[in-house]
Amino acid sequence: MTKKIAVSLPDRTLARAKAVVSSGRAESVSGYIASLIDTAADEESLLEMTARWNREDGRSAEEIQRGEAAVRAAFARAGLVPERAKREKAPRTSR
Repeated sequence: MTKKIAVSLPDRTLARAKAVVSSGRAESVSGYIASLIDTAADEESLLEMTARWNREDGRSAEEIQRGEAAVRAAFARAGLVPERAKREKAPRTSR
């Protein structure tokens, strides 16, 4: 089931969404936005789950942040990071 809603977007954001549709990477602007929301929700859920596991394991906030940064870097190296996330730089970690 879907619901029709009105969403206001900055001109630049709408242009980017239309470019994705024009390139064939999405069927419609609505479908593209829905996929971005679903992806963000999935990523959030994974981060929340991982944070809970780390808290239960007794890790400090600093250890959790270092671990998250290392995982993001590994995902990026493997090509598993969505295009929008590639533009966000993960903090560097020392080994």
